[in-house]
Amino acid sequence: MPANLRRHGYKGSINMDETGALTTFAPVASMNKWSISMKRERVDVTCFLDPNRVWAQGLADISGDIAGMWEALDSRAILDVMMGDLAVGLKLVPSELDPTAFFSGLAYLDGGMDVAVDGAVTLNGSYVAAGPWTLDPEGTSTLGLTPSDKIAALERQLAQLRQAA
Repeated sequence: MPANLRRHGYKGSINMDETGALTTFAPVASMNKWSISMKRERVDVTCFLDPNRVWAQGLADISGDIAGMWEALDSRAILDVMMGDLAVGLKLVPSELDPTAFFSGLAYLDGGMDVAVDGAVTLNGSYVAAGPWTLDPEGTSTLGLTPSDKIAALERQLAQLRQAA
């Protein structure tokens, strides 16, 4: 029987590249929850004499939510992004025990804060895709990528390998 590779969420992380270059990600401080939706658009293509409804599947609508605790200094970066107009790189890691399994891509963020007399000050937000997203490192997933996106990702990988050689 294979080893149990299921993971607890306590080692998850949210990382952000404020430049949008998707190259230099830093952990977002004091975050404790993230979600991702990869819901696909579907259109009814049923025709006369079809024995049942027939559907065609379209593009993924990558979006999700983030949440965490507010810190006076460390939360400033994500609040600036939420209030800004530029897309940033997001890297969502389900478990740092498997650091090569993650979702990443450009995203627009918005959000807010909750402050209550009987609770912690918290941050919450949502994001939507602002460009292609991948399911694993270095663009090896085909999630939402066009053929030219795939070629560009392979060319970046090749340049990195040449530079390292």
